[in-house]
Amino acid sequence: MSQARCTLEIQGLDCPNEVATIRAALQDQAGIANLGFDLIHGMMTVDYTPGAVDPGALARRITERTGMPATVAGPSEASGPSWWSVHERWVLTFGSGLALAAGMAVSWLGPALGFRGPMAARLGWIGYALAVLIGGVGLFPRAVRNLRQLRLDIDVLMGLAILGAMGLGQWDEAATVAFLYGLSEALEGLSLERARRSIRALLDLAPATAERIGPDGRVQVVPASQVRAGDRILVRAGDTIPVDGEIVTGRSSVDQKTITGESVPAVRGPGDAVYAGTVNGEGTLEVRASGPVSDAVISRVVAQVRANQAGRAPIERRISRFAAVYTPMVVGLSLVVMLVPPLVALIGGGLQAWDWDLVRDWFSRGLVVLVIACPCALVIATPVAVVSGLAAAARAGILIRGGEYLEEIGRLRALAFDKTGTLTQGQPDVVEIVCAPGQDDAEHVLRIAAALGDRGGHVLGKAIARHARGRSLDVPVAHNYRAVPGLGAQGRVDAVEYHLGSHRYIDEEGLCQPEFHDQLGRAEDSVGTAVALTARTGPMGWIRLADRPRPEAARVLAELHRLGLETIMLTGDNPGTAAAMARELGVGEQRAGLLPADKVTAIAELDARHGPTGMVGDGVNDAPALAAAKVSIALGGISSGAALETADIVLLADDLGRLPWLIRHSRMTLARIRQNITLALGTKALVLLLAVFGLANLWMAIAADVGTSLLVIANALRLLRHPVE
Repeated sequence: MSQARCTLEIQGLDCPNEVATIRAALQDQAGIANLGFDLIHGMMTVDYTPGAVDPGALARRITERTGMPATVAGPSEASGPSWWSVHERWVLTFGSGLALAAGMAVSWLGPALGFRGPMAARLGWIGYALAVLIGGVGLFPRAVRNLRQLRLDIDVLMGLAILGAMGLGQWDEAATVAFLYGLSEALEGLSLERARRSIRALLDLAPATAERIGPDGRVQVVPASQVRAGDRILVRAGDTIPVDGEIVTGRSSVDQKTITGESVPAVRGPGDAVYAGTVNGEGTLEVRASGPVSDAVISRVVAQVRANQAGRAPIERRISRFAAVYTPMVVGLSLVVMLVPPLVALIGGGLQAWDWDLVRDWFSRGLVVLVIACPCALVIATPVAVVSGLAAAARAGILIRGGEYLEEIGRLRALAFDKTGTLTQGQPDVVEIVCAPGQDDAEHVLRIAAALGDRGGHVLGKAIARHARGRSLDVPVAHNYRAVPGLGAQGRVDAVEYHLGSHRYIDEEGLCQPEFHDQLGRAEDSVGTAVALTARTGPMGWIRLADRPRPEAARVLAELHRLGLETIMLTGDNPGTAAAMARELGVGEQRAGLLPADKVTAIAELDARHGPTGMVGDGVNDAPALAAAKVSIALGGISSGAALETADIVLLADDLGRLPWLIRHSRMTLARIRQNITLALGTKALVLLLAVFGLANLWMAIAADVGTSLLVIANALRLLRHPVE
């Protein structure tokens, strides 16, 4: 049965603990295929079976079972979140802090304020009790719900710590923990809201309105969502282009860095494509819209980035699994600290030596260890870093389909490249036409080759057809056209069957005369590609085409070598041409004459020899090899909708120069995650050690946890400032 998808906005969803709470609330809901969580934007995607699940009922269920208000996201939403839901944390934190300050003031400064003896103690206790009560408004109900589900999360741990301190009579400690926990929640929410704003600034690029030119020539401002294919749109100098389209009149420079990351504006004129979210320069343009803004490249990129944020990188899944073990382990250690030393003292000295002060001391130390069991700083470190890395890459014109690919690209040890259209410009031209022995009409050879090339989609065939028309030749129509994968194409022209393609084909078919075979072999040693034209009666001749390497290709390959990656060129071209191109570009290794299946085998061999191997191609050709690679990287994402949908990583600017930046960016993301994990675990280990020796109290433990959470978030957000080269 087909699946549907809905998106829910959940207030308070900014920590993996809430993710676990929501999963537990929906575990008995039939019809749910998958849940995805975007902590940065506080959103959840649900893949479900239509008819079995109602999104509205699902939102109500989450609200009732978790206490986190949930609504179905979409244009139908009439209003945003309420004032209270937005400011609740800060209001309660301020109230708890005020009560705590009042309690401390009375307890410490009672005599100076005129309060003495029991009155000062009673008023101080009231202040502390109010601090616990206000700070626990949201905490205790959540803790009770989670305890009923037998889940140990941060709310349960903090609730137990507060109750334990109250049981020991340490009301000041209990109030301090309640206040600091509320403050940590509020500060964490504030940090993530700043992250949301930073990422929204990267994604909310297209303007909300467009100036549409009516049939009478009048200009009307309309919502960009109402623009339809064929509408004429006026784009004034300095304006942001509202929809994808084609320039009808005008010429200007267009700043495309919002989509492609290109730092230099591109000159665009009549017939050129322009894209929503890019900025028009000095000229006024009239653009024919290709469709509504919802179909624009920027909309697809935004949808992909937001969908990708809901996924989890492998390292994030590993940390979550570790946290699932870490929490109960540390809770167990807390019980050991609370119980074992007093029991040892009891066994050693008997009841007469029972020391209640000793019991209170070790119980207090155990409560500190209980606070350390919270894995929040450890777990939040990874998703914030991954989402920041994805958003920074999108700003650089690189679309990554998920955190796992952002992680994997930094672990690659080798990169394989397709040749035509990837390392070269992909626009070869005819440089030589040679007739076979016994043939003397070069124009006839070109016309027949153009007829076959015109019917297919191969870049060489199209180049031959373009060259023939450039010479004003009449290109006939080829009938019964059929592509022969890896070998060329065949069809009938004027009732004669011809084949246009590789030297291998005419050798295998026995059509290659010795003299022609030798001549064609020598031609294949020259720069370019020789394409043979044959009839059933024998060879007609060959056409040599040459393709120029991309200007940045040699520099990029050299930089990849400096980063420690092996580079390999995989091509179906002949060995001589491939070797010449490899020498010119400085490719580490080249394999020529490969069929699509051969490239898949080559990827497997490279993976076994060098380690994880990625594949760079045009996003359409070489699909089997791209699928076989650890990471598939496609070029030309702006013009290729298929690349946006299928490739793991898309270089939107069609520029190889982004590859070294991407490798460094991925490695930097992994480094940030490792730094955050080390910081979180190191801080907890230090506080744990201090707690065991009685040198840490509850407020110190939670203050360390708050500080660590804020530090790892700030460290992860530094990825948004990674400069684009």
